[in-house]
Amino acid sequence: MIELPNVAALYVFLAFGICYWILSKYLFVPLSGILDAREAAERDAERAFAQSLAELEKAVAAGEEKLSEARREALKMREGLRAEGSALLDAKLAEAHEAARQAVDRGSREIEAQSTASARELPDKARAIARELAEKILGRKLAA
Repeated sequence: MIELPNVAALYVFLAFGICYWILSKYLFVPLSGILDAREAAERDAERAFAQSLAELEKAVAAGEEKLSEARREALKMREGLRAEGSALLDAKLAEAHEAARQAVDRGSREIEAQSTASARELPDKARAIARELAEKILGRKLAA
């Protein structure tokens, strides 16, 4: 007897084609659109990140340049103030040395005056002490 050809394979191919068409229309195409959009968003985010990183580096470089300039200005100011303070210290030291020299000179003059006065008074005091000793030793008053 003649048998009918086996059409099960044909039905499988037909079912596969229909499933593929349905899946591609409702699943594969929208899913690939979503994935493409996600990749585009990722590329845009990477570009934005790279741009922000470049801007940040520029801002940091500008900040470091300003900081460097401020340090240079502070160093100049500090050196100026140090020089001014050194000059003021030298002036004060010179003033103090002059005042000390004047005090020493004044003290020397006073000592010289006192030694001169003492040298003038010494012979009279020596005579008076000698007279006193002689009177005590002799036990009587001496005539001038």
